[in-house]
Amino acid sequence: MELVNINAMQKKYDKLSTGFAVGILLPIAVFAVAMYLRYTNSPQMQYLGLKYMINFTPKILSLSICSNLLPFYVFLKTDRLVGVKGVLAAMFTLALIVFILFIFV
Repeated sequence: MELVNINAMQKKYDKLSTGFAVGILLPIAVFAVAMYLRYTNSPQMQYLGLKYMINFTPKILSLSICSNLLPFYVFLKTDRLVGVKGVLAAMFTLALIVFILFIFV
């Protein structure tokens, strides 16, 4: 019977790219679900059209960035500090995108 080395498994997922991927994909998934729930068969969408949706996109995206708190604390509690750096990098990248959208939209 083979013993599993916990540190080796921890190091496998303790990468900057893993944290960045989780930090980007989770808010995008939350954003997609929120947009689907908000604008599916909505009379406002039919009445006001695309401009209505574009005005709320940065606001919903900025709220979906809060979903990164979950992987942040999971990586932090499991002592995967390089993964935490990736999640933070993703949060700052998405925050910059939201800031640009607020300025130009």
